[in-house]
Amino acid sequence: MSQKIHPEIAELEKYKDLKQIYSAIDELKEIIPHNNERNRLSFCINMFKEGKIDNLFSAIEQADPRSSKLNYPDLEKEIIKLFEVKKIILK
Repeated sequence: MSQKIHPEIAELEKYKDLKQIYSAIDELKEIIPHNNERNRLSFCINMFKEGKIDNLFSAIEQADPRSSKLNYPDLEKEIIKLFEVKKIILK
């Protein structure tokens, strides 16, 4: 006899990928000190994952994290490296 997933848990599963992105980007506090900019970057990266933005670099440009201690190409490399470690697949 199989068990059904409770509807509230099924709803949470829908946001699992989004939570992974926000949690991973939140680890970049040393690079992007402003919380609002990390959240905006996470939002734009999720838009890239959903196909609404063409590439990761464009997502970074759109988020425009001005407090970043890295230039955008280096930030892109750092994010790719972080996502590889966390096994987060963007596309």
